[in-house]
Amino acid sequence: MWDMTATHITIVMDLIDNIVTEDRKRKYSNSLIVKILVLLQMYRISYRSSRDFLLNHPDIMNEAGITSIPDFRTLSRRARRIDWHLINAIFIDLILTEHENSAIDSFIVKTCKQSTASRRRIYCSYKDEESSWGFSTKGWEYGKKVHVSLDIDSTAVVEWEITTASVSDKNIAFSLIYSVRNYEFIMMDKAYDSSDIYEYIFNNTHSSPLIDTNRRRGIVEERLSSARKNGIEIRKMESSRYSLRWEIERTFAILEDILNCEYIWFARNRNYDVSISMKIVVYNIIIILNQTYSRPKRQIMDFVVVRSPP
Repeated sequence: MWDMTATHITIVMDLIDNIVTEDRKRKYSNSLIVKILVLLQMYRISYRSSRDFLLNHPDIMNEAGITSIPDFRTLSRRARRIDWHLINAIFIDLILTEHENSAIDSFIVKTCKQSTASRRRIYCSYKDEESSWGFSTKGWEYGKKVHVSLDIDSTAVVEWEITTASVSDKNIAFSLIYSVRNYEFIMMDKAYDSSDIYEYIFNNTHSSPLIDTNRRRGIVEERLSSARKNGIEIRKMESSRYSLRWEIERTFAILEDILNCEYIWFARNRNYDVSISMKIVVYNIIIILNQTYSRPKRQIMDFVVVRSPP
């Protein structure tokens, strides 16, 4: 079974050294903090267990160039100050892609057990006032919603936004569309089928929209806006290409099942954008490693492992 070796860790650490900048001198540099946080995500280790994990694995400390270990409070505080979206944007520039096919969609992160959310719903006494109920392919779920733009060809996550689960996909789509504005095609499901989405894509991107038609809205030719009419025609001409949209669903399955994005319990002062951001950055780092070693782009699990104590 493929496992994280010294060579792989060294490559990851070198990538981080090359892209993470310092704004001032600190006891623990930004690059050191990002290195530790990335390793914790790859090995599924909590902040509180980070010191014990690293001390029990001096080989990892040596490979990563870690000589001093910050406590879990420092890691938590510094993680919130890192610009993870900027770091991810730099990683995206390192990923080989043709900028041809992209997709936009969302999934829900549960912030408490479904039974707990249902019970608290009766009395409207939720601990996390920013979470809410939202409907997905899995039914009604309580938590946060992660809106994602994806490079289908490399399967890398380009950009993301976190909202409460009740926010409509369409209302948050515009900034994500802009993040993939230079792709040839942007694919979305029927939740995004609206004239303003079509118009935004035609007016602000170099892309052709491939959006599944929402039959419940009806298709009355004389009532269709010109933008929606043109979009529907493009969708018909590219019907076979639209099947590629399912790559974003596969990515969500990986993020949820392998990188533990499906359940992130609410805790006081927890920043969900940071929690999701670290997992997405690790996911894209693995995409880079897969390209470096000519591995299948969906081969993720063997890079996310838990080492037993020596």
